[in-house]
Amino acid sequence: MIVYCCHDLIFATKIHSTAQALGLVCRPARDEAALRNRLNRVDDGKANDEVQAVLVDMTIGEAAVGLIAATKGHDPELTVVAFAPHVEVQRLEDARQRGADKVMPRGAFSAQLPDLLCELSRRPKPSTETPEGSGGD
Repeated sequence: MIVYCCHDLIFATKIHSTAQALGLVCRPARDEAALRNRLNRVDDGKANDEVQAVLVDMTIGEAAVGLIAATKGHDPELTVVAFAPHVEVQRLEDARQRGADKVMPRGAFSAQLPDLLCELSRRPKPSTETPEGSGGD
């Protein structure tokens, strides 16, 4: 399961719907308490699989740094991907300094989201190519 921490409803929906289209489990965590529940697999009535990675929107503000710290404090091996608008240079640098494994401008994050989600979940991206010999000749 991939956990995403994002307060922007439109962007959170993009993350969730992209994961869903790829057949991946992706759940939100709106704050540090919710993230800790996801990391500890607290039963909330929905699938709460082992967390494979955490996505953190650095525009959340100071709480974003706490989300990175909470993740790394739980398991230093968990991958944290932090993202923010490219003009938010200081927020991106804060993410690097706090231990985020990948720090990306929001545009690149958005453009690479399907590939990134597949990589983080350790699943191959579904092929959109037609297998050889099954074309419409």
